[in-house]
Amino acid sequence: MATPITFAGSTVSITSDTIPTYDQVGFEDAAVTFTVIGEVISVGGMGRTYADVSYKSLAQRGTVHKKGSFDQPEIPIEIGVNRTDAGQVILDSASTSDANHAIKIEYSNGEIDYFETLVFGVVTAGGDSDTIRSVTASIRIDIQGIVEVAA
Repeated sequence: MATPITFAGSTVSITSDTIPTYDQVGFEDAAVTFTVIGEVISVGGMGRTYADVSYKSLAQRGTVHKKGSFDQPEIPIEIGVNRTDAGQVILDSASTSDANHAIKIEYSNGEIDYFETLVFGVVTAGGDSDTIRSVTASIRIDIQGIVEVAA
């Protein structure tokens, strides 16, 4: 049984390169270059959420629930601002683009999650004298989902 790990030591990277195939081979293609996004503070949760499709059955006297369409949740990525960080520059540029960008999350135990995403915005956070200057990028995983690679 695998041991649970923390996010400590994990990296988040981005690329503007086109992924040739939506699988491990495509994301790890030699023509694809990922750039680490520096100063990532946290990454929100990932996973599909299905719509509840329901109806009331006269014969069963109760509501019947089925799974409908799914959506990928909005994933916030909180980042400490560094205007010269190459990964942050790509991410910021992606927020004004209609093109998908590939993301790579490499965990401290060597596992990797790959996915394509649209970047819906990069919003500057407020704060006080005890707050680091940060932004929150809002992304959604492509309908094809996450490609998980074992360590």
